[in-house]
Amino acid sequence: MSESTRRPYRSMFFCVVLAALSAVGCASHRPLATAKVTQAERAVEDAQQAGAAVSAPLELRAAQDKLKAAQEAMAKGKHERAIRSAEQATIDGEYARAVAAKQRVNTTSDEMDQYIKVLRQELDRLPK
Repeated sequence: MSESTRRPYRSMFFCVVLAALSAVGCASHRPLATAKVTQAERAVEDAQQAGAAVSAPLELRAAQDKLKAAQEAMAKGKHERAIRSAEQATIDGEYARAVAAKQRVNTTSDEMDQYIKVLRQELDRLPK
């Protein structure tokens, strides 16, 4: 075979190798994407259990929307997009949980302040 007849075969071989490497690269993202989506699901669930639906509804909704986008991207095989959306959902879920926890702490603090005020009033009434 002459050099001029081998050239198209080399190009075709190169294209096949490139396509195979590309497919392997995309397939290797699947386990990471699955792990990231699972992590995001946990973060959203933790936020819900922490009461974010009441204390941080906007933040929780953002996390849920991004989780849904990640799940849809996974279903379509768009693993890189799924990873990005899942990471954002995880961050938003953790933020929603933190906002809900802060709200609970503030409520408890306000209640404690009220109890202290009542106790001081009772102490002031005692004879000296």
